[in-house]
Amino acid sequence: MIKMQRKTVTDQGFDETVKNLTPEKIEKTINYVLKKEAAARLKAYVETCVHCGLCNEACHFYLSYDRDPSYSPVSKVRQTLWDMMKKKGKVDAETLKMYARIGYTECNICRRCSMYCPFGIDMGYLMILVRRICGLLKVAPLYLQDQGYSHMYTYSQSWVAQDDWVDTVQFVEEEIRMDIKNARIPLDKEGAEIMYSPHSLEAKFKTNLLANIAKIMNVAKIDWTMPSFDGWDSTNQAMHVGDHETMGMVERMHFNAGFKLKVKKIVTSE
Repeated sequence: MIKMQRKTVTDQGFDETVKNLTPEKIEKTINYVLKKEAAARLKAYVETCVHCGLCNEACHFYLSYDRDPSYSPVSKVRQTLWDMMKKKGKVDAETLKMYARIGYTECNICRRCSMYCPFGIDMGYLMILVRRICGLLKVAPLYLQDQGYSHMYTYSQSWVAQDDWVDTVQFVEEEIRMDIKNARIPLDKEGAEIMYSPHSLEAKFKTNLLANIAKIMNVAKIDWTMPSFDGWDSTNQAMHVGDHETMGMVERMHFNAGFKLKVKKIVTSE
């Protein structure tokens, strides 16, 4: 078996933020998440796992790195979460950076491994706890942190403000009328059958995708609408950082938009 040498991961979200962390802050954050937020569920999973390795073959990282045991799902949990528990949160900044590297670059949290566990242990949940801890300490890829901040301030992933969104919709509507006479992109239509909730990139870089879905809706004569107000974006990048607070806010806004417009269904982008 070939042992794969890990590449160095450089990212401002890892390298710069760890400089501002104290051992006390790291310990406090780890123990808060593990004891206050995880508690019984974490204890049940940790005490149930027998390290049988049946989850290994389900992991594409493990397979891609020539079945290196250190990339197996259980090994990644041992190197991160179980290490935190063993040390009772008393870890230094470099160790935390190692947790973040594994949590963000060696696991997609696809949960495929959980489907092969004979005890039903949710490895994805265990790894999202790792991201949760690192995210609270701001030790996460800068790109993901930026998108989380965008959700906080503009309620969209790509820093698209509400007025920019409306302008984009009007522009796209004019464009599709070149192909479909009198085509419409109805905004704020109450009682429509469908509320289409686009990916924020459809409002910024990939307006052709928004145009395509609008053409489909018009040709198929679907009773549809989109909100002109905040809550139109279907994405939720805060999820990937473990930012539960922002994630919850985004989801509430999304569904509240559907309730406000009294639609029967919400159809999301990719």
